[in-house]
This record gives sequence, structure tokens and C-alpha cells, in this order.
Amino acid sequence: MSFSLSLGEIADHIGAILIGDSNKSVMGISSLEKATKDQLSFYSRKIFLSDLQSTSAAAIIISEKDSSLFKGNLLVMEDPYLGYAKASRLFKLFYKDQVALGISKYAEVHQTSKVSSSASVGSFCVVGKGSVISDGVIIGSGTIIGSNVKVGPNSLIYPNSSLYSDIELGEDVIVHSGAVIGSDGLGFAKEEQNWVKVEHLGDVIIGNRVEIGSNSSIDRGSLGSTKISSDVKIDNLVHLAHNVTIGEHSAIAANSAVAGSTSIGKRCTIAGCCGIVDNIQIVDDVHITAMTLVTKSIKTPGIYSSGTPLMKNKEWKKSAIKFKNLYKTLND
Repeated sequence: MSFSLSLGEIADHIGAILIGDSNKSVMGISSLEKATKDQLSFYSRKIFLSDLQSTSAAAIIISEKDSSLFKGNLLVMEDPYLGYAKASRLFKLFYKDQVALGISKYAEVHQTSKVSSSASVGSFCVVGKGSVISDGVIIGSGTIIGSNVKVGPNSLIYPNSSLYSDIELGEDVIVHSGAVIGSDGLGFAKEEQNWVKVEHLGDVIIGNRVEIGSNSSIDRGSLGSTKISSDVKIDNLVHLAHNVTIGEHSAIAANSAVAGSTSIGKRCTIAGCCGIVDNIQIVDDVHITAMTLVTKSIKTPGIYSSGTPLMKNKEWKKSAIKFKNLYKTLND
């Protein structure tokens, strides 16, 4: 499906000031380098100046201070990247446009479950006992929904995801393919040389407008709940262990892991490949840079880092040797 929008319509939607032809139609959005005469683009960083000067785009989302750099149609706003984000939603070929409402004849839905007539349950899905699938929900093919699961209105669960029993999703939640919500965490007691499993009897509660990336794993509480608050964004391949809590408007990038019973506050950002140990608390407005290992609670807002920046291997080896001997040197 393809469609076009006028620059006037786009300007109204993203909150930009239009300089140019309000009736000009555009049919999509692309990078400066690849945009055609029928597409929109944006400029927000100086490293793309040469692309801006050579682009064929029909119009550019741009800041006022940079508006003189392009002579064509302009959509001027304070944050061009935010404008791009808002415009991209206009041109999204929504997954909902590709699926039929109702329950596929190849799906298996328990007789005690409730599925809204405005929802879609794809082929080879399973919906367990007592689950509730609300208005406008899309469940992609091959997805497993356990018993006593509640999926809030207009949520989108992409194919081949797994929601175990006793999971609650709020409104407008997006779960990408391969995500697993409600699996057991790592809990074992030692009896001589043997491991005795701690059964996880808790649940997972996910707020509104949460997005969960592909192949991410969110464990259920061992007792009590794992809680992901509204407007949290979780990237691909993220692991949240049992009883973790995440505050509103926080975001976690790919390949990061948070160990059990750790609490992360509101408006926090955790960059890629970070590790956070168990049973600690991180306050609101903390920002953790890539590959940081967090080993203790963070009680003051701010930016935190650990690890060694990139350097030539020979230099790294010399530094590693000095670091290894640092304690001895300081005590000589």
C-alpha cells in the first residue's frame, strides 16, 4: 500500500513551520543521500552537510539555525530528529493493515478466554485458559499466550513471541518477535552437590506504551512481580531478571542485562552491553554509558561509566599490566 501526504499536512502533524509549497505531495521519507524528489528527509548533524547539499529530497526537516543551508521546501522545527520520528509514523505501513480481524482457523483459543471482535489472532497461535485479548490487539502468527494473560487495547505482538501465564500488558504495548515474557529466572538452592530449583510463582506487569525488542527476555517474579512501568523502551536482546522494576520513561539498549530484584528509576538510560548486578537501587535520571558494569547502588542522578576505552592493542596490554600492579605500586 502506498499513499501521499502534503507538506502542509506533515507540518501540522509534526509541529513544524513550513517554508515552501504546502500542497507539495510526498510519498515517503528517506535519508538525505537516497531521498527522491517525492520523499521527505531531515538534517540534524553537520557530518551530513555534503548530503544535504546534493540531496534530491522534496523537503527537509531542519532547524532554524540551519535553514539557510537548503534552498528547497523546509519544515523548520527546534529538533529535526524529533520531527523525523513523528513524520516516520505517518509513513509507517502498519502491521495492522496487513492482517485480518478475528481468529484464524488455524489458531487455538481456549473456550474460557475472551478475544475482542476487533482483535486479530494469527495462524498457529495459542491463547490459554482465562486470557483476555482486548480491542485492537494484533497477535502475530506462531505466538503463544499462556493462561490468565491480559493484553491491553491496541497492543501489537509480533510473530513467534512467547507470553507465559499470569502476564499483564497495558495499552499500546509492542512486543517484537522472539521475545519471551514470564520465563523462570535463575533461582537454585544447593543441596550437597545438587541444585534444587526455586519455583517462580510470581508474575510480570507491563505498563502502557512499552516496547520490548526482539529476542529479549523478561523473567517473572520468584515471589511478587517483575514490573516494567509505562513508556519504557527495551531494545533487542535485553535480559531483565526476576523481580526487576523499571521506572517510567526509562530506556535500555541492546545486549544489556539486569540481575534479579534490582530497581531502576524513572527517566534512566542504559546503553548497550551494560551489566547491572542484583539487589541494588538506581535512582531517577541516571544515565549509564556503554559496556558499564554496575556493582553497587547509584544514589545520585548523573552520568556513569566504567570499562576501558578503545586503544591500540599494544597500548592496552601495557595499561593492563600497570593496572594489575597498581595496588602494589600505591602501597610501596
